[in-house]
Amino acid sequence: MYSTDVVKDNFYITASKSGLESSEIAALKRSIPERVNLKQLKKNESIRLVVGKKSGKSRIVAYKLSAGKSEYTAYRISDSAFYKLDDNIAKVNMAYPKPASARLSSTFNPARVNPVSGKVSPHNGIDYSMPMKTRVVSVIGGTVTKAEYNKTMGYFVEVSGKAGIKTRYLHLNKILVKKGQQVKSGASIALSGNSGRSSGPHLHYELLINDKPVNSLAFRPQKAGLSKLEQHAYAHMQEYEQYLD
Repeated sequence: MYSTDVVKDNFYITASKSGLESSEIAALKRSIPERVNLKQLKKNESIRLVVGKKSGKSRIVAYKLSAGKSEYTAYRISDSAFYKLDDNIAKVNMAYPKPASARLSSTFNPARVNPVSGKVSPHNGIDYSMPMKTRVVSVIGGTVTKAEYNKTMGYFVEVSGKAGIKTRYLHLNKILVKKGQQVKSGASIALSGNSGRSSGPHLHYELLINDKPVNSLAFRPQKAGLSKLEQHAYAHMQEYEQYLD
């Protein structure tokens, strides 16, 4: 289990309140760009810390430094060091970028009992409870292959990318794209809703590889050519990702 702390002024005060020892502070300080003053962050700077426990002691396992339009994310790889993954490697994360107003309400479960029908029905995606008309973005870049209504799925969008990857977004309130349209990763494609067979306002997000449903929170593609450090950091990346947003 992990906790998060957001630092917007003096890092050392937050570190003390979180029970971080001097060795933890030193490890983070070594990995932060020299231009960042940890005693007094600038107005456009903040640090989100993900803190866990090791041998009963508080330990920073990951952090995200925001400075204006720039972001710097690093993951713990040893007692004394952090590692920043290459941007191209980070992009293989297929989990939905959960907004602050949302919460994970139902996980991937092929044997789940449907809360509406009461029957065993595979839940081939991840549900995120969120307010009506929350902006929905595409996780991948690609072509909109479906943008329609289904009595079960409600209004939904399907985006197909490269290498047999597809993503689906269900129970929408409004679709903002058309079939055949090209979209980029992060582009707005819809507004969340409660259409179709749904027990409340939420987004149901699905990841399919070669038309087979995959748990997006546990998806770890094989990447050729990764160094041992990159492999180590990537192994923990998706575990910490939800705490960094």
